[in-house]
Order: sequence, then structure tokens, then C-alpha cells
Amino acid sequence: MKKFFAILILCVFVTTGAFASILQVGPAANINFNATKAESEVDSLKDFNKYQFGAEARVNLFFLQLGANGLVSLPDKNGNWAVNSMLSANLVAGPKLVNLSFGAAIPYVFGFGPDASEITPNSFLEQELMLKAGLNFNLAFVGLGVSYYIPTGLAAKNVVSDIQKMKIDFDRGQLSLAVMFNLF
Repeated sequence: MKKFFAILILCVFVTTGAFASILQVGPAANINFNATKAESEVDSLKDFNKYQFGAEARVNLFFLQLGANGLVSLPDKNGNWAVNSMLSANLVAGPKLVNLSFGAAIPYVFGFGPDASEITPNSFLEQELMLKAGLNFNLAFVGLGVSYYIPTGLAAKNVVSDIQKMKIDFDRGQLSLAVMFNLF
């Protein structure tokens, strides 16, 4: 029985290594989730106004992962909706089968609707920098990524000069789930 599991694990690693991907694309979903009040937030998972749906793409180069996603939020009570995009750069640790990623992301919002002037895009580097932690599972042609984005309170352009002013805000965190298809 031990030999069977050893062979099975070896087959999974060989298959994953043979088909490990440089480029991954797939559907994604985000939810605004307060990690400090996780027990009370579980019931709020039923509120679809907190969700955003769209697509994600990643380029993996050795231990570096560059990602981009585009997510559409559901319209609010005033009929406003937004396309939320995010660019991220991450360091990846672990084997290709299961790995952890840590990095930073910059969101960018395009607003639409009657009150769009309230949610129009700003300059890219004036957006708030977010920290990202992720867990990725890769099995041959398909991968699953679970990430948590944490706002820092700093504009991306001011990170180096104002690093001491960073305030991690778990109350505004975002949980992300992506099913990734490995292309190359």
C-alpha cells in the first residue's frame, strides 16, 4: 500500500512538472470579507452585493508571478457598477503542485452608472497598495488559487517614502478564488 501511494504521488509530481504552466488564465471571484470578524462574516457570504466576478491571468517565471484580473461588481441600489482591475507581483515559494505566494497589488476602478462621477478612476499610482497572500494548487492543466488582499492605507507611489505610516486594514480585506487553466 505504501508503494501504491508513493507511485501515485510520484505520478502527480511528474504530471504537474511536465504540464506546469508559464501562462494561466481563468474565471475569478472576489468577495469583500472582514477577517477580524470571520464568524459573523460567514453569514454575510450570502449577500451577493459583496461579490465581484470576472477573469484572472497570471504569468509565472520561476519564483516570480505577475497577475492581472478584471472583475465586475453587481450594481448597487443607485444603479452604479464598476469594473475593478488589479495588477499584482508576487514571490512564489514551494513546489509547483502546492505553493504559497506573497506580494503586492494595485487596484484600479472604472465606474459606470448615474453616479459614476463618484467612482471615476484616478491615476494608477495614486491607488491604495494592497498586500497579497495566496495559496495555489496546480494539477496538470487546472489550478486553483485562493488569495487574500489586505489594504495598506498607502498610495502606491508613496510606499517607499511613507512606509512607517502603513496601516494594515483587515476590515476591508478581499478574499479571491480563481480557477486557472494552464496554457503554456
